[in-house]
Amino acid sequence: MPPRRRLNTFDAFTKTVEDARVRTTSGGVVTIVATVVIVLLIVSEWSDYRRIVNRPELIVDKTRGERMNINLNITFPEIPCEILTLDVMDVSGEQQMEITHGIIKTRLNDDGSVISTESLALHSSGDNAHHLDENYCGPCYGAVPKEGDGNRCCNTCDDVRNAYQEVGWAFGDGHGVEQCERENYPEKIKEMAHEGCNIAGTLSVNKVVGNFHFAPGKSFSSPNMHLHDLNIYETSAVRHTFTHDIHHLSFGPHHHTVSNPLDGTVKDTDERNFNYMYFIKVVSTRFERIGESPLETNQYSVTSHERAIRGGRDDDHPNTMHARGGIPGVFFSYDISPMKVINREERSKSFGSFLIGVCAVVGGVLAVASVIDRGVWEADKALSRKKAV
Repeated sequence: MPPRRRLNTFDAFTKTVEDARVRTTSGGVVTIVATVVIVLLIVSEWSDYRRIVNRPELIVDKTRGERMNINLNITFPEIPCEILTLDVMDVSGEQQMEITHGIIKTRLNDDGSVISTESLALHSSGDNAHHLDENYCGPCYGAVPKEGDGNRCCNTCDDVRNAYQEVGWAFGDGHGVEQCERENYPEKIKEMAHEGCNIAGTLSVNKVVGNFHFAPGKSFSSPNMHLHDLNIYETSAVRHTFTHDIHHLSFGPHHHTVSNPLDGTVKDTDERNFNYMYFIKVVSTRFERIGESPLETNQYSVTSHERAIRGGRDDDHPNTMHARGGIPGVFFSYDISPMKVINREERSKSFGSFLIGVCAVVGGVLAVASVIDRGVWEADKALSRKKAV
C-alpha cells in the first residue's frame, strides 16, 4: 500500500460525496441561527478578554526612610494670616515651625473675597529707619539667650519678635517697642483684625507618626513643650475663632479612585478658645495600571474630636467631661499603617484562554446545531412517510 494510502486510514473526518448530500430549508435556518450565535458568543469572549479587573492585595509595608507630601487647602474666615501659624512635628524629633516654604497664604476680606495672595508685609524694607545712624544698635529688651551675645542688636520689629521667640517670651502687639512703633506694627495689626486667611500648598514630612497644626501666634519650643504666643489672639478686640473649611486634604499624589474623607468638611464655632482635633490613619497604596508606571500614594481614614479649652461638662453629652487647658487651633495627628494596599489592574483572561473559548464556542454551537438539524430532518422524513401511507 502506498504511503499516502496508509495516511488515509487515520482520517477521522470521513467525507461524503456531493451526490449523497441533501440540502434542506430547515438545515439552512439552523445554519444561519448557529452562525449568528457563534458571532455573538465570540464578541462576548472578546469583550471578556478586553475587560480589565482590579485585584487588591494587602502586604506588609517594608519601605523605610521615605518622605510623604501632605496636600492641603483650608480656609479660616475669622483669623488673619499674620497671627496664624502652621507647624509640623513628628516622633523622630523633627520640627518645622511657622512653615512658609511651599505654602501660600491668601488674605481674605470678611466677605471671603481675596485681598492678596501673600501675608501682609508688616515689616517691609521701607519701614527701616534709614534716617538713624548707620551704627544704630536697637535694644532687644532683655531678650538675649543665656549663651547668646549680650551686645545683640534688634534693629527691626521682626528682630525683637524673633529674639522674644528664642527666649520663650510672649511678644504682644508691639506697643512700647521702639522698632515696632516706628514701623506702625500695632496699627497694621488692627487694620487686619477683621480678615480671614486661606492656607494652601504642600508639606514634605517624614513618613512616621506626627502631627501638623494651625494655631495662633508665633511658636517656640521649650524642654518637652511646644508653645504659642497667644497674646495678640486673646487680647484682640475682635473675637477670632477657629471656624474652618477644609477644601482639600490628601497624602501623596492624586489618583482619581482615591476619596479624601475630610474634603468639604466645615466646622463652625463662636468660642475663641476652641480646639479641633483630627486623628488620621494613613495607609500606603500603590496603583498598578496596565501600560503605565506604578503610582505610589496614600489613602486615609479619620475620626475627629472637638472641645472647648475651658474644659468641663459636654453640653450635648452630660456624662462626658473635657479636660481643661491646651492651645486653641486645628490639629491633625496622623499615624502610619504598617500595611500596604496594592491595587493591580489585570486582564480577566489571557489571550490563550480567549482562543480556547473561541474554539469551544465554535465547536459547541456546531455540534448542537448538527443535533438539532438531524432531529428536524428525521422528524420531517417520518411525517412524509406517514402522509404517503
